[in-house]
Amino acid sequence: MRAELVRTIAAVALVLVLGGAVGGCSGMPSGKLYPIRGEVVSITAARNEIVLHHEAIAGFMQGMTMPFPVANRDLLEGIEPGDRVEGVLLVEGARYALVSLAEIPKPTPAAE
Repeated sequence: MRAELVRTIAAVALVLVLGGAVGGCSGMPSGKLYPIRGEVVSITAARNEIVLHHEAIAGFMQGMTMPFPVANRDLLEGIEPGDRVEGVLLVEGARYALVSLAEIPKPTPAAE
Protein backbone atom coordinates (compact mmCIF):
# COMPACT_ATOMS: atom_id res chain seq x y z
CA MET A 1 0.00 0.00 0.00
CA ARG A 2 2.75 2.46 0.94
CA ALA A 3 4.67 1.79 -2.31
CA GLU A 4 1.49 2.44 -4.33
CA LEU A 5 0.97 5.76 -2.52
CA VAL A 6 4.56 6.80 -3.22
CA ARG A 7 4.15 5.92 -6.93
CA THR A 8 0.88 7.90 -7.10
CA ILE A 9 2.44 10.97 -5.47
CA ALA A 10 5.44 10.75 -7.81
CA ALA A 11 3.15 10.47 -10.85
CA VAL A 12 1.07 13.49 -9.77
CA ALA A 13 4.23 15.52 -9.12
CA LEU A 14 5.57 14.61 -12.56
CA VAL A 15 2.31 15.67 -14.24
CA LEU A 16 2.34 18.99 -12.38
CA VAL A 17 5.97 19.68 -13.27
CA LEU A 18 5.53 18.71 -16.92
CA GLY A 19 2.25 20.60 -17.15
CA GLY A 20 3.94 23.78 -15.91
CA ALA A 21 6.89 23.28 -18.24
CA VAL A 22 4.80 23.02 -21.38
CA GLY A 23 1.95 25.38 -20.61
CA GLY A 24 -0.74 23.04 -19.30
CA CYS A 25 -2.36 20.09 -20.98
CA SER A 26 -2.21 21.46 -24.51
CA GLY A 27 1.27 20.02 -25.05
CA MET A 28 2.42 23.32 -26.54
CA PRO A 29 4.67 25.84 -24.79
CA SER A 30 2.72 28.76 -23.37
CA GLY A 31 5.50 31.23 -24.12
CA LYS A 32 7.08 32.42 -27.32
CA LEU A 33 9.70 30.50 -29.29
CA TYR A 34 12.66 32.22 -30.96
CA PRO A 35 15.38 30.72 -33.15
CA ILE A 36 18.86 31.48 -31.81
CA ARG A 37 22.38 31.12 -33.25
CA GLY A 38 25.73 31.86 -31.70
CA GLU A 39 29.10 30.72 -30.45
CA VAL A 40 29.57 28.87 -27.18
CA VAL A 41 31.68 30.87 -24.72
CA SER A 42 31.39 28.52 -21.74
CA ILE A 43 29.29 25.72 -20.26
CA THR A 44 28.39 25.08 -16.63
CA ALA A 45 26.70 21.68 -16.77
CA ALA A 46 26.19 21.59 -12.99
CA ARG A 47 23.87 24.61 -13.35
CA ASN A 48 22.37 23.56 -16.71
CA GLU A 49 23.74 26.76 -18.18
CA ILE A 50 25.53 27.80 -21.35
CA VAL A 51 27.01 31.20 -22.17
CA LEU A 52 26.52 32.19 -25.79
CA HIS A 53 27.79 35.07 -27.88
CA HIS A 54 24.57 35.11 -29.90
CA GLU A 55 23.38 36.90 -32.99
CA ALA A 56 20.39 39.24 -32.79
CA ILE A 57 17.20 37.36 -31.94
CA ALA A 58 14.63 38.77 -34.36
CA GLY A 59 11.76 40.44 -32.54
CA PHE A 60 13.31 39.89 -29.12
CA MET A 61 16.84 41.23 -28.45
CA GLN A 62 20.04 42.41 -30.00
CA GLY A 63 23.10 40.21 -30.25
CA MET A 64 25.25 39.96 -27.11
CA THR A 65 27.08 37.56 -24.83
CA MET A 66 24.92 36.17 -22.02
CA PRO A 67 24.09 33.00 -20.07
CA PHE A 68 21.12 30.83 -20.96
CA PRO A 69 19.62 28.07 -18.87
CA VAL A 70 18.93 24.87 -20.79
CA ALA A 71 15.67 23.00 -20.28
CA ASN A 72 17.47 19.66 -20.31
CA ARG A 73 21.12 18.96 -19.47
CA ASP A 74 21.24 16.46 -22.37
CA LEU A 75 21.20 19.46 -24.73
CA LEU A 76 24.78 20.18 -23.64
CA GLU A 77 26.09 16.73 -24.68
CA GLY A 78 28.84 17.05 -27.27
CA ILE A 79 28.81 20.87 -27.18
CA GLU A 80 32.08 22.63 -26.32
CA PRO A 81 33.32 26.23 -26.02
CA GLY A 82 34.10 27.58 -29.47
CA ASP A 83 31.35 25.58 -31.19
CA ARG A 84 28.80 27.39 -33.35
CA VAL A 85 25.30 26.37 -32.31
CA GLU A 86 21.69 26.97 -33.19
CA GLY A 87 18.58 26.24 -31.24
CA VAL A 88 15.24 27.41 -29.94
CA LEU A 89 14.74 29.78 -27.02
CA LEU A 90 11.47 29.57 -25.07
CA VAL A 91 10.48 32.84 -23.37
CA GLU A 92 7.68 32.80 -20.79
CA GLY A 93 7.30 36.22 -19.18
CA ALA A 94 10.59 36.96 -17.41
CA ARG A 95 11.74 33.32 -17.63
CA TYR A 96 13.61 31.87 -20.57
CA ALA A 97 15.44 28.66 -21.45
CA LEU A 98 16.94 26.92 -24.45
CA VAL A 99 14.65 24.02 -25.35
CA SER A 100 16.66 22.90 -28.38
CA LEU A 101 20.38 23.19 -29.12
CA ALA A 102 22.65 21.64 -31.74
CA GLU A 103 26.11 22.25 -33.08
CA ILE A 104 26.25 23.80 -36.54
CA PRO A 105 28.45 21.47 -38.60
CA LYS A 106 31.82 22.97 -39.46
CA PRO A 107 32.34 23.51 -43.19
CA THR A 108 34.59 20.92 -44.77
CA PRO A 109 37.45 22.23 -46.88
CA ALA A 110 36.82 21.95 -50.61
CA ALA A 111 38.84 19.25 -52.33
CA GLU A 112 41.43 20.66 -54.69
